[in-house]
Amino acid sequence: MNARDLVSILSVIDGGDQKLRDLVSLHTVDALACLAAGAGSREGSSLLAFYRETGAGDAVSSAAGASAVIRFTEWDAIHVPSCATPDAMAVPAALSFAQDIPTYVKAVAAGHAIGVALSEAVGGVAALPETWPGLFAAPAVAAVSAAIAMGLSDEQIAQALVLSVAGSSGRNGRPSGMPSARWLVIGEAVLKGIRAALAAKADIKGDLDLLSPCWMKGQAASAVPLEAAHINSAVIAKVVAKPFVSARQGINAIQAFSTLLQKGADPIDIESVQVYLPPVAVPVVSRPLAAEDRLSTIAHLGLQLGIAAFEPARQMDVDRSRAFGTDVLDFAKRVTVSADESLTAEGWPARVVVSEKGQTREAVWPQNFNEDAQAVLDRKIESLQPAVAHALQRIEMAFTGADPSAVAETRGLMRSLTDSPASKSEAA
Repeated sequence: MNARDLVSILSVIDGGDQKLRDLVSLHTVDALACLAAGAGSREGSSLLAFYRETGAGDAVSSAAGASAVIRFTEWDAIHVPSCATPDAMAVPAALSFAQDIPTYVKAVAAGHAIGVALSEAVGGVAALPETWPGLFAAPAVAAVSAAIAMGLSDEQIAQALVLSVAGSSGRNGRPSGMPSARWLVIGEAVLKGIRAALAAKADIKGDLDLLSPCWMKGQAASAVPLEAAHINSAVIAKVVAKPFVSARQGINAIQAFSTLLQKGADPIDIESVQVYLPPVAVPVVSRPLAAEDRLSTIAHLGLQLGIAAFEPARQMDVDRSRAFGTDVLDFAKRVTVSADESLTAEGWPARVVVSEKGQTREAVWPQNFNEDAQAVLDRKIESLQPAVAHALQRIEMAFTGADPSAVAETRGLMRSLTDSPASKSEAA
């Protein structure tokens, strides 16, 4: 299918739908909460400084910096089957140009739809580690969101889409160091996407047949042809917020372990923890721990369970610059992660078995209920500095009441966080 076909599916999204507006509001506030937490960190502030200095404070560079930092936090929402993380790209791109709530809502929802579609078609988790699905889709998410926010025609939106993905691969290697190119490349992808929308507005033309089966197959061995079935205008409801700063592959195990702590398991008496995950989820969370590497502390499941046991407030620590206590590090050594073929890959469920004083306790997550998304968001907001928390709560109320000033107020907060991170946004 060509780009016109894709855009025609997106055109049916109703930005005036109240249910969709409420979903977009949640995703917007969640993304800005991540931005606030990340902007106060060492690496996040460095990324924002780069975009301020190289972009002279213009709106496009501000959006690119915001996207890089939101994704950097590893606290932003994710669509598990595809590994897509479209909040980080759609929200800043749409906020930069939308002038009213319906346009903004449609722009964000469409960005999610195209981001998940491309991430699924390129293979989702099967494309890793060579191709990063979220990075592959990032320029398209930004382009579509920005183009709709600008009020461009369907033809121009289609042009923006193909202009944005031309030359993109989603391959970034494994950059190390700080600041890391892992996050810079997200900002650059968003920069490319927004500029593609601006180019389409200027009537620059691309190849509307670019997204062919042959082109898709060239992006990853696991890629399949992009088809209409991949496009779901309501998929934003399946992009789920993270309750902790963590690799998503390990979050269900953290949740299961936390329920055992709540039921009386004493970390001091725990002799061992055995975690069972679907095979596809094991590699990311079971690599050897490098305590000096921020991403390692976020992914390593043993350390994450040690944090839950002894330093639970640091489950929301984006920066990870302070050393963890010896009790946390020692606990990490008691955790073993194993693959369990009986656990379905869908949703990456976890089974956790704790041995304590010769007895065992067991928990499985997800349980028969899922935690309310609003409760997850409220805890995230409460972890921020009061001024930012209050601003985010006001924005929630503005979207709920369809206040015409909601988009402008949200855009103002985004710009303030990217312009002055150190004084405004450090996480508590």
